[in-house]
Amino acid sequence: MIFAARGILVSLAFFATVYCPLSLLVVLVWRGAKKFGPATAANAANLLFGLRIFPFAASAVVTIFFAFPSFWLLERISLDEDAGTFILALCSLLILGAGLFRVLRVQTRTTRAVTQWLRGARSVGADGRMPRLRASEGAPPLILVGSWKPRVMISDLATAVLTEAELRVAVRHELGHARSWDNLKKVMVSLTPFPGMRGLERAWQETAELAADEAAVANRQEALDLAAALIKLSRSSQQWIKPLLATGLVSGSCSIGPRVRRLLQWRTAGRRSQPAGSWSLLVLFAMFVGLAGNYGAALVLTHRLTELFVP
Repeated sequence: MIFAARGILVSLAFFATVYCPLSLLVVLVWRGAKKFGPATAANAANLLFGLRIFPFAASAVVTIFFAFPSFWLLERISLDEDAGTFILALCSLLILGAGLFRVLRVQTRTTRAVTQWLRGARSVGADGRMPRLRASEGAPPLILVGSWKPRVMISDLATAVLTEAELRVAVRHELGHARSWDNLKKVMVSLTPFPGMRGLERAWQETAELAADEAAVANRQEALDLAAALIKLSRSSQQWIKPLLATGLVSGSCSIGPRVRRLLQWRTAGRRSQPAGSWSLLVLFAMFVGLAGNYGAALVLTHRLTELFVP
């Protein structure tokens, strides 16, 4: 029991020694090179989200699959951890606790707002497996709520202001967010706090809006319909601020102007490129095979790094 507790303590300390430098590196990289040039907004959004979540994902994988097993198999029985180990472990607990607190706080606010909007709401059909709800008065014009089971909420304002074609393409915009799991990604971002990441998070959210715009339109007329919907709803909802764990068609987190200009300049060529996800999976699979074939050597190396960086 004591040995297992030591393993958890050292693993938490190792997590801090990996997570903080990686996060700082991401902040410096982002500030030094804020422009990315993938072919589509969808690829750019995936790249920005991957960059934002990389420090936590890499630290968690290394800690769970390498740091703790290496300690369990290679560490001496005698107790040799000092105060530095406890301080680093405490830093990890503070990071994890702050992330959990942020998620619970924004989830509570989102749930309270959605509950209020759903009073008197009624179903108005579904697009595929995605239910649509007619929200009660006071709800935002058009919004995607829910992380695991997203639903599109449509207010009376949206149906009154938009034409049928504009409403249809606006709903498809929200379905694009649902297919990309953007609300769930927001939960993951909230779980991984680090100072200086706000600019990267804002850039990802803005690019995700552009990606959903691209996913919603298939021709120039639909692009014009979506641009008209954005203009109409932005004029009708200037003071509205969406909860963090929900995704609205219009909100203060993303400027409407660049989106409208992009839609007005819509061209078919180059809009439907193949996603880069398959290449990412191939790289991850190759890394997994390489590490699995040299797992023993990787554990030895991790143990040496743990002894070097964890007091």
